[in-house]
Amino acid sequence: MLRFINQETLHQLKGGITMLQISRYIVLAMFCGLLAGNAVLARAQAVELITKAEKEVEVVENGVKVRKLTAPEKLVPGDEVLYTLTYANKTVKPAENVAITNPVPQHTRYQGGSAAGEGAEITYSVDGGKIFATPDKLTVTVKDKSGKEIVRPAAAQDYTHIRWRLKQSVAPGKSGSVRFRAVIL
Repeated sequence: MLRFINQETLHQLKGGITMLQISRYIVLAMFCGLLAGNAVLARAQAVELITKAEKEVEVVENGVKVRKLTAPEKLVPGDEVLYTLTYANKTVKPAENVAITNPVPQHTRYQGGSAAGEGAEITYSVDGGKIFATPDKLTVTVKDKSGKEIVRPAAAQDYTHIRWRLKQSVAPGKSGSVRFRAVIL
């Protein structure tokens, strides 16, 4: 049984983008499917998901310039944001076949190659989260200068969603995280 965790990142538009630093979500993850024509009953499982949006900044500490991650108060076009999604199994049973799906936030562009998650298979969608595949299998249809539709390989800026499918179960009380970077448009 698969458990899908869907997360929308919050934005408020007002002279830039103000990010809600940490959003806390309790999600019930369910999967319904058909197996040989019979409906598989879905079972809900509570998984806590915490999303953190941070910006890398340069600061001076003891006379030395260092780079740190900080919660952004205001973002402007061109700023890069690191999104970290921390998941925790709050139940007494292992969470198996966990998949975390996150849309690329509005007004941002996914930074190619930045999605990471230890022990996770990472796939992407270019159609609003309907179909997921590895980058080498994704295509998009665009119109050329003459108006003719052509199919081309998808690029990072075409991605609408990212999915991390955990290869191992998440034991009771255990947690982990996945992450990606996006650039503010």
